[in-house]
Amino acid sequence: MSADLLQGFYLGEFLIEPLKGQVTGRAGSTHLPPKAVEVLLCLARAPGELVTREKLLKKGWGSGNGSPEALSHAVSEIRHALGDRADNPVFIQTLPRRGYRLAIDPVLAADHSASIVLGAKDGAHPGDIGFLENLRRRGVFETALAYLIVGWLLIQVADIVFSQLHLPAWAGTFVTALVIAGFPIAVVLSWYLEFRDGRAIVHQLSAADARRRRFSRTYLSVTGALAIAAIAVYAYDQSVGLPEAKSPEPVALAREVKLPPILDNSIAVLPFLNLDGSNETQIFADGLVDDVITQLSRVPGLRVASRGDSFTLAPNSASQKVRNRLRVNMYLEGSVEMAADKMRVIVQMIDSSDGFHILSRKFDRTREDFFDIRDEITSLTVANVRVALPEDTQSIIASNYEDTDIDAYILYRRGKELLELPPTTEALEEAGSFFEQALALDPSYAAAHAGLCLTYAASYNFGDETHFIDLAESACAAALATNPNLYIVYSALGELYYQTGNNAEGQEAFEQALAINPQDVNAMQGLAAVYEKQLRFDEAEELFERAIDLQPGNWRSIDSLGAFLFAGGRYSEAADAYRMVVSLDPLNWQGLGNLGSTLLMSGDFAEAAIALERSIEIAPDRSNLSNLAINYYYLGEFDQAVSIHRKAVELFPESDVAWLNLADALVFSSESGLAAATYRKSAELSEKLLRVDPRDSMTLCRLAWATAMLRNGPRAEELINRARESAPNNPYVHYYEALLRTRNGAYDAALDSLEVALDSGFPRIMLVSEPLLADLRDTERFSALVLDPLRENRAIQE
Repeated sequence: MSADLLQGFYLGEFLIEPLKGQVTGRAGSTHLPPKAVEVLLCLARAPGELVTREKLLKKGWGSGNGSPEALSHAVSEIRHALGDRADNPVFIQTLPRRGYRLAIDPVLAADHSASIVLGAKDGAHPGDIGFLENLRRRGVFETALAYLIVGWLLIQVADIVFSQLHLPAWAGTFVTALVIAGFPIAVVLSWYLEFRDGRAIVHQLSAADARRRRFSRTYLSVTGALAIAAIAVYAYDQSVGLPEAKSPEPVALAREVKLPPILDNSIAVLPFLNLDGSNETQIFADGLVDDVITQLSRVPGLRVASRGDSFTLAPNSASQKVRNRLRVNMYLEGSVEMAADKMRVIVQMIDSSDGFHILSRKFDRTREDFFDIRDEITSLTVANVRVALPEDTQSIIASNYEDTDIDAYILYRRGKELLELPPTTEALEEAGSFFEQALALDPSYAAAHAGLCLTYAASYNFGDETHFIDLAESACAAALATNPNLYIVYSALGELYYQTGNNAEGQEAFEQALAINPQDVNAMQGLAAVYEKQLRFDEAEELFERAIDLQPGNWRSIDSLGAFLFAGGRYSEAADAYRMVVSLDPLNWQGLGNLGSTLLMSGDFAEAAIALERSIEIAPDRSNLSNLAINYYYLGEFDQAVSIHRKAVELFPESDVAWLNLADALVFSSESGLAAATYRKSAELSEKLLRVDPRDSMTLCRLAWATAMLRNGPRAEELINRARESAPNNPYVHYYEALLRTRNGAYDAALDSLEVALDSGFPRIMLVSEPLLADLRDTERFSALVLDPLRENRAIQE
């Protein structure tokens, strides 16, 4: 019986072909994965009888492998192929907590005739077998596959050879159109070449005769189709014309982006040109620009482009390019040249609207006079700004600035430049080394202590390695001890508190930084992030927008606003913010990755993949790798998702997020037996993170899910309750709660949690595509929830 079943059998009107992994019915054929085929065969061998879950897992996955979730997913795939419903089964009946039963007896396909003459007298008629069976017996599938291969080869050859021969662009277009037009012709020819004497003959021939006939029919169909298509495309080109190439639109910028306005009191400082090309001159040039930006940013009423944005442009960039990228009305540019201990600095202030100079000045000084040159340039700039500024502006600039030994300053500048770059392990390690060398020359250099604190805090945020927290605390303490009146020290301290979940202390530190320097954009962004954790959403959004208003071209401020909107479920607004980032800086991998993540949450998987893949080409970030893998996970390509998740784990082995995502993908992949060990690794890393911040809601959620998948239900319940208490309005908390309820079989409670998640802003499309919710998918309430077009709008409006 088992061997006969492998050759094919019928369940009602459905033909099951296990060796092909195919289910054929009136609506067409459906592919059935190998694990689902094994489960269905096991049920078919004992129709009408209970088959336990343990037996099905053993048959399908082997002893000790598999999981209840993988079995549920396989049964769901069988039901989908047969058009069956869990709440009103025709084929497969679920016996809760016990197993499954096949409710209909299989009929062996071998009992049916294998030779049919269509249209013959007293013979079978076309309707006597299915449409797909007709296509198979007439060789249409073989012809279609052969045509696609030949057509693909023609296009590839044309793409390579035509460019080498310098043929016109229309030649390649002609070949592509020819291949596309010929496909339906080949299919039709393959169908009708089987007719003889007004009848369609589909005999059961010998193997050799069948191969010869199929080859002859396929050859005639493909060549005939290409010949007919060539004539048709030529006629179309002569009468209408083939399409011509158009300039492609920027990636992931389908919508028109409205950029920030250009205000009169806005200014930027471009990178200064290094005239002698030495490394030391470059350090002085970059340091001069950075220090002037820092001092100008403290002037009330003056909007100054950030250093990170200014350095996306080359020295002496065209005025219109400066205006469009940085959104400023004026800018400084200049040059630095050094010879021995002599330094020459030339500075020009330019109106971005017309490129005319507002001032120009030359400084010939010694290397040791660097700080004096910096202060003079700042004073001259403020004196020539064409807006009214406070009378005490010069005293504001002069106060609260720290100078040091010039060699220590050079080392500090090197570390700070690395800290300005998008984070990598190598850049952060090198930055820390330069700050330590600066402190070796000047142990009381508070800015270097603050830089070291920020480096350690960024290292923890980047790689989740908790020992960086102790190092950051020591560095910040040293910065406060050496200079308690420096605003950048409090900004660093606030960032450290924020990373460790000490929101009250973080708020106090950021507020102290803003009290010293009300224009400190970094402190504004940090305080806004603290407000967000404290559920003070209106205040947080106001601060994010204030930071953007101060530096209209600062992509980091816009990116932070996008992250805030994303966390609140406002995906359309978040996508607009990230599009603005990419519009300002098309090679910004963080903006591209965040845009891809937002599009993923919106269900736009195709555009999400484009943005994420482009981001990863620029820099293989952990989040973007994981999100690209999640994109494939929701498309049902689980082995591909596992492959990409493994790359994320290799790059970031201390990330609990990367390990948890890998475990979820493994559950449904061909390597499901590895899922438990992967969940265990994720749980270990989450426990370490909770020792730093016990109230972090997302870490609690991840640990709860990993714990549940390791069959520790009470602990998982306790963790998800803590997450809900910490962040009652976070849609992801309720989403994870729904996953736990589904796993426990509490479907009504799971649907209650999903309803709260949706009302809090969780995207419906993610629920539709989530394999872990397969057991809910056939229920009427689930369908009503995810198909309600008004629910998402209500969540966004609230």
